[in-house]
Amino acid sequence: MKKMRQALALLLSVAMLTALTACGGGKDGGSADDSNAGDSGNTEQSGGAEEDSDAQDGGDEVQATGTYDTLVIGTGDFEGVFSPYFYSSTYDNQVNDLIFATVSRLNKDGEVVDDAGHVEVEEVKAEDGTTKYVYTVSIQEGMKFSDGEDVTIDDVIFSYYVFADPTYDGMSTFNTLDIEGLADYVNAQKPLWEAISAAGQENTDFSHWTEDQQKAFWEAVPAAGASFAQEIVDYLVASGDVEEGDIAAAAGAWGFEVEAGATAEDFFNAMVAKYENDLVALSGTETAGSSLVDFMDESFAEMVELASVDTITGIQKVDDYTCTVTFNTPNISGDKQVAWLPIVPEHYYGADFSKGHLEGVKEKNSAPMGSGPYVFENYDNKIVSLKANPDYFKGAPKIPNVKLQYVADEAKVDTLLNGDIDITDPPASLEIVDEIEASPDKASYNLVDFAGYGYIGINAERVPDQNVRKGLMHLMNRAPAVSSYYGELAHVIERPMTPTLAEYPDDAKEYYGYDPAKALEYFKAAGYEEKDGKLMKDGEQLVIEIGIGELSTHPAKAILTQMVSDMQSMGAELVVQDMQFSNLSPAVTGGDLDMWVMAWGNSTDCDQTQMFGSKGGSNYQRYYSDELDAVLEQIKLTVDFDERCKLVEQSLDMIMDAAVYMPIYQRSDMEVYNAATLNLDTLPEETTSYYNYVHEIETLEMQ
Repeated sequence: MKKMRQALALLLSVAMLTALTACGGGKDGGSADDSNAGDSGNTEQSGGAEEDSDAQDGGDEVQATGTYDTLVIGTGDFEGVFSPYFYSSTYDNQVNDLIFATVSRLNKDGEVVDDAGHVEVEEVKAEDGTTKYVYTVSIQEGMKFSDGEDVTIDDVIFSYYVFADPTYDGMSTFNTLDIEGLADYVNAQKPLWEAISAAGQENTDFSHWTEDQQKAFWEAVPAAGASFAQEIVDYLVASGDVEEGDIAAAAGAWGFEVEAGATAEDFFNAMVAKYENDLVALSGTETAGSSLVDFMDESFAEMVELASVDTITGIQKVDDYTCTVTFNTPNISGDKQVAWLPIVPEHYYGADFSKGHLEGVKEKNSAPMGSGPYVFENYDNKIVSLKANPDYFKGAPKIPNVKLQYVADEAKVDTLLNGDIDITDPPASLEIVDEIEASPDKASYNLVDFAGYGYIGINAERVPDQNVRKGLMHLMNRAPAVSSYYGELAHVIERPMTPTLAEYPDDAKEYYGYDPAKALEYFKAAGYEEKDGKLMKDGEQLVIEIGIGELSTHPAKAILTQMVSDMQSMGAELVVQDMQFSNLSPAVTGGDLDMWVMAWGNSTDCDQTQMFGSKGGSNYQRYYSDELDAVLEQIKLTVDFDERCKLVEQSLDMIMDAAVYMPIYQRSDMEVYNAATLNLDTLPEETTSYYNYVHEIETLEMQ
């Protein structure tokens, strides 16, 4: 997409934390972009409170082994999308982790090991002499979903097809994998307008659409194109780049040349000429927000079957408990891609599923069902209630009930020490460590390296000038902020990747040092000039908006405070918006902020296609680069560790040069446990970046 002109008059809101699959709690937040929520929610009495065990009588329900029968986990703000397919918040996925079993999981060292099944890979020579990589995925026999239905390999294969669907719009990049036949399956369906456009006006093959449909489409293009171009003009007028009605100036600002007095249709025709009639590429690249088809009859957006490809040839069922997945090329994370995923009941989620139609799957986003240790009951008033699954394949959990409830970061420790929650994850700080160590009879804690990193992101569409972005990077004074907040519990990192991964370049040098004078140079290189005490361009002051969660207790607060002061002294403005995570996350994913503060978590390998690939589901910075895509793709194929490290280093330098991500810190993760209500001896012997109490939740006990 075109990097739309920077919104110079936006609010600056800092959203903290983003999670790769879902970021852990703590100051860096909780989504695939993980952030901290704002206000403290109402807390319900925790497992620390005695409950009437009679309520658990009857049937196969699990009975408490001690006084307390409810574990209360204090966590971040939920978005309410409890789906392994479509969640974007780490806190929502925290619920998923308790509801769904997985074929494989990660052990304490981040290695793939068996969970509800097994995966292994074999190199096979195909008939044409090429090497294929065949993953055999199997699951245990005898498992049941929480509604009593049997678990079979069909349920695993169902998830493959959901992730591979042409209309899938979640975070997974499964549909980009080089699995045999996957590309044919995905590309066999396209929106009608894309198919007609690609065929051209002279097309005479009407096997997939009618002649009348084709005629209607091409007749609609001029008016739709004029509206598409006018949206660009309106955007530029609103941002102060051009005067009302000056379409020629707007076209020029957008990189096209038209005559003075040109119309919006003339502007569109100039784009068509540049793109050599490729309307799909034009629409995706030059958009100011809408697609070309958004200005046409909605029927043109419907999917059309271009070929009869109903199956993925590389995915084959062997028996009721085994399947194979064949890759055309090696993949460094192939085992994770096919086996480290939740087992989802096809009979429940897929009752109305067919290729190109995920509506029925999405209808279950708020009512999950799986075969994991706990069963979803309800979500109300920022509290998720679960009950133990007596048929869990590892054995029924010892704790009958679990409640996950929102607690603001600054209130987590006090809420636990007061006995209202049993486990929580406050942002690690020296003050919190001292507070907990002062009350050994009330609390215990663990510190581990966070498998992620805190960062500040910049939306390249809203701030399209690379010089402006580089100027902003030079205003981020990270080291003092990290040191004053975390002390020895965190350190500044120089590249957007967690240092817990072996491929992280430990010798990486600082790319953008704190240097207000250098920042001003970049702003001036972008065309800004100091006039009457303000930094101006085309009559508009430089104004940037950033979003953040729980600003008052956020480790990035000092960075933003300094940025506000520095920009003000230059005559620019940084508008900081303090937001609840439930508002921040959609603002980031929807592209409504210039900048944000978040953190990634659960980073388990060096494939960063999800965050930085042009088609990545978490490319919230909206930076698109064919060159970067090529390097990211090569990383996935490179088995040799040293060669892969070189490619990773190259990709990270490219991202830094684009000035869309400023890594801030890699911190320690903290988990705090209620010593008065939990049987601490039943916690895992070792907690690591990849392994905590959730992995052994079925054996955890309360007093």
